[in-house]
Amino acid sequence: MALLRATAACGARGAGIDDYLDATELSRPTIYRLLKGLREEGFLRPSPLRHRYLLGYELLVLGAEAGNGGSLRDLARPRLLELAQRLGDSFYLFAHDGRHAVCLEVQNGAYPVGSFVASIGGRVPLGVGQASIALLASLESREREWILAANRELLQDRYEISVDAVEREIARFHQEGHARGVEGSSLPEFTGLAIPILDHSGRCLGAFSCSMLKSRMTPAHRQEVLAMMAEQAESLVSQAHGLLQAE
Repeated sequence: MALLRATAACGARGAGIDDYLDATELSRPTIYRLLKGLREEGFLRPSPLRHRYLLGYELLVLGAEAGNGGSLRDLARPRLLELAQRLGDSFYLFAHDGRHAVCLEVQNGAYPVGSFVASIGGRVPLGVGQASIALLASLESREREWILAANRELLQDRYEISVDAVEREIARFHQEGHARGVEGSSLPEFTGLAIPILDHSGRCLGAFSCSMLKSRMTPAHRQEVLAMMAEQAESLVSQAHGLLQAE
C-alpha cells in the first residue's frame, strides 16, 4: 500500500526507485520484488519514462466497486445528472470514510464551480464543506466527538475552521434539516447545501451536496435546490430498498 500511495503521489510522471526509497523504509531488493508482484497483478503499469511506474488499471476496477456499495453510486449518478441539468450547479455524492468524507460521484451543470475535492475519489477531513456537516450530524455523538477531536488541528491549520464553528453548524442542521459549510480560508466565493441520504431505518448512506457561487444563492434557488435534492434522495432510497428486497 505504501508503494501504491507513493506512485499516486508522483502523478503523471510515474514513480521511480528513488521515490519508493524516499517514501518507505523498505530495502531496494524488497521494493523490486513488490513492484514485480504489483505489476503482475495489474496494480502497477510501466510509465512511458523508463524505470518508472504508474498506477495500474486494475485499481479502477476495485475503486469502482468500492465506491458503489449497495449500488449507491449507480443509483446516484442519473439523479445527480438530473439535478445538474435542471438547476445548473455542481452536485456531488459523498460518503463517510473514517475521519474523512470521500467523493463518490460528481455532475456539473451550466454553472460549475470549484470544490474542496478535485474529482471522484477526492477526500476532505470531516468538518470541511457542507457534505461533511451532513455526514457528521448523522453520526452518534460519541463517534462525532472522536472525529472532531482527531481532526481539530488539521481543520484549524489547513482550512482555518474551528471545531466550535463545525459544532454550531451541526446544531443548526438538527434544527433545519440541511447543512451549510463552515467558511474558512478556502473557496470564499463559493457556498453550498447538503442533505443526508437516510435509509428506511435512519442509517446514513451518504450525502447529496450542491456547490454554487454565492451570487446564485437566492432564497428561491436555495429552496428549489433543497426540495429537489430531498426528492432525489427519497427516490434513491426507495429504489435501493427495492433492490435489496429483490435480492
